[in-house]
Amino acid sequence: MDLRNQDRMAISRRDAIKGLALSGCLAAGGDLQSLAAAVEKSQGGDKHNSYKYRIAFGAWINDMRNEPLPLQDWPAPQMDEETIRSAIAAMDVQAEAGFNYLDAWGLFATKSYPPDIVSVFNDKIRRKRVNELIEAGKKREIKLLFGLGLMSWGYDEIIKSDPEVRDPASEHPHAMCGNKDKAWNYVKKIIDCALSEYDFCGVHLESADQGWCQCPACGGRDGTVGYNVRLNIRAADYIKSKWPDKLVTVIPINWLNGTGRRWFNEDDKARLIELSKHIDCFMDLGWRGTYIADNERKDFMKKLHCAYGTAGGAHLYHSVRWDRSTYFLPYIRRSGNTIKQHYEEGARACMLYQGPVSNPATEINIAVGGRMLSDAKRNPEDVLAEAIEFYYKPKTQAAHKKLVDIFLRAEDTYCNGWDAKAFAAGRDPNSPWCGMPGEFYLNEKLYGKSPGPAGYLIEPYLNAAGRKAYREGLVSILKELPVIKGSFDDTGRIAKIRRAVIVTLNLINTICQCKGESWE
Repeated sequence: MDLRNQDRMAISRRDAIKGLALSGCLAAGGDLQSLAAAVEKSQGGDKHNSYKYRIAFGAWINDMRNEPLPLQDWPAPQMDEETIRSAIAAMDVQAEAGFNYLDAWGLFATKSYPPDIVSVFNDKIRRKRVNELIEAGKKREIKLLFGLGLMSWGYDEIIKSDPEVRDPASEHPHAMCGNKDKAWNYVKKIIDCALSEYDFCGVHLESADQGWCQCPACGGRDGTVGYNVRLNIRAADYIKSKWPDKLVTVIPINWLNGTGRRWFNEDDKARLIELSKHIDCFMDLGWRGTYIADNERKDFMKKLHCAYGTAGGAHLYHSVRWDRSTYFLPYIRRSGNTIKQHYEEGARACMLYQGPVSNPATEINIAVGGRMLSDAKRNPEDVLAEAIEFYYKPKTQAAHKKLVDIFLRAEDTYCNGWDAKAFAAGRDPNSPWCGMPGEFYLNEKLYGKSPGPAGYLIEPYLNAAGRKAYREGLVSILKELPVIKGSFDDTGRIAKIRRAVIVTLNLINTICQCKGESWE
């Protein structure tokens, strides 16, 4: 099917897309008719097979940045012109793929809100750029969520200036005490500023990514899950009392830290069911996977009073310090098949991790993921073929088929080298998250002040045999790219793939040389 020949758009939609292109916002690289038809198809989808909440998860706004910040610690706090340009380029891909929400953190603060709160929301430059992002979303039928670290993430300066927000018994450097009304006043002020001053569609609540207060009245009272549930119910009820139509999502990442358990038990699930009465989406995602066991997910979802969602399986977390064109990591099958499975079990929400769309694999991961969320009955391979048709515009069927194979081969030759035993041995054996990754990284440490090492090419990700297989797969791709490069109107995408593969091979061979492994 040649999407370039489709013309199914209403005049209003076509005019809107044309307006975006004329203003320089359109980054997809396709012609207007092609984009218009694809947006119409993906936004409509098959409503019977579509996730209701198709959330593009930023996660931090500069994680989608197309230009690297090689010396910047994580999360990057910049809200500059490149931040907005890159986010809008990502929204072009997201809109075409069918996402209807963007969830990106760091629009106003990362580690530290100012103690007065109001000044950062009233900053003229930041206000202009955040509103530009919100308006760009509206033109693409994408609503923006506001990310809130509930009692942690963003309170460092507040804690320093107002020690009474912490319990003396707590030694946590970043978390306020959830039992102190003074701490809640800061949280409410952030919510009030965000939802009164800006047109966010709702709030993503996250209460434990940085840990939480462990004083007797907080984590010590109801245990970690009980405390986090109580915290989120209070915040959700406050939001709904003032803005009943705002979407509220809750993410339980890190809720089981310190318990020695990977899965929520029956007591935990009973608390979650109560939480579900107060929110719109319970997004069951952690660093290595879900907190509801696979064989319990279907029955658990039936008991919830809200939508249930996941992160759609494997997802790469991009390092903002890395050159965006130096890696090629598609994961179409792994994510697409998980989206299918979770939909069949009853999931109707999903937060798919995003990244810089200047990276060709990231662009296609997003394009395929959004299409799968819009029609979860489809096969990932078919969706991949459609996305490549749209973005690469093959001139021949043979070239089209070959490029589809290249993407799938790049995924398989890397991911098939993962070994569950190696992951378990390579991580803290006392951690419940020592197994295979849901989230994986270019380098294991998000924090840093220079581009980190290529951790994804060494143990526990790849051993010597895995590196050998991955090298052979990439070499085969590198041999085929020159043969087909003239068979696409791809606006330079094939050249980007070639560069990424060359750099990756250089990294693999350097690692092998240092380890005494053969690299020829």
